[in-house]
Amino acid sequence: MKIAIIDDDQNDREYLTTYIKNYGQNHPFPFSIDTFSSGELFLKNSIYTEYSIIFVDIYIEGIDGVEIAHTIHSSNKDCLIIFFTSSQDDMWRAIKTHACFDYLLKTSVTEQNINDVLDSALKRLHKYDGTLDFIVGKKNFSLNFSQLQYLFSKDKYTVFTFSDNKQLQCRITFSSIAEQLHEKEPFLFCNRGIILNMNYVCQANNEVFIMQDGKHLPLRRKDCNELLKKYQDYQFKKLNEEVI
Repeated sequence: MKIAIIDDDQNDREYLTTYIKNYGQNHPFPFSIDTFSSGELFLKNSIYTEYSIIFVDIYIEGIDGVEIAHTIHSSNKDCLIIFFTSSQDDMWRAIKTHACFDYLLKTSVTEQNINDVLDSALKRLHKYDGTLDFIVGKKNFSLNFSQLQYLFSKDKYTVFTFSDNKQLQCRITFSSIAEQLHEKEPFLFCNRGIILNMNYVCQANNEVFIMQDGKHLPLRRKDCNELLKKYQDYQFKKLNEEVI
């Protein structure tokens, strides 16, 4: 799981990082923290879909926190945004973004406040192990399961397509990625070198799954009936959960 902190005050970035690390020592989930001193740096140097939780100061130089939240939410609606700021004046403007998970005042925040908001965030995310974690070179990647539309093998690379239809190509073996997704709903191994997220299937027949971005992913011919049944069973399960 990746967490970002966007704040132009170095002291605030440092103590918030310390609180989060302390929390992580007592909770069984893998996480990493990236810090940014401005909204511009975050938007320029990060992939929005990588982050599960983002702490952002509203009163930050340049692009303010509410504008940053709008941009993040437009491509990563599952990301939980926690406004971390010095005044209540813009609380309603933050809430109206529909991206505000929580709002913390710097003047009164304690380590327990951070623990409480992280507890709530993890409950909302419904998972401790909901990220695909791997390293390429010296860079750590943590991709949210819910944001993955499908992925496929291409030569020595694995290509990830996200919920916003953007793609990321990484030099990593497909088999190492497949190991992490084996028997994990909602992922389906529909063909050699192709894994899809069943939540993003728009249509299915005996030959292909048609994805949200219009991509046609072929079914293994010998297993097409079994694959279609797995997909149908998953959809029925989702429907029953919604009714309940």
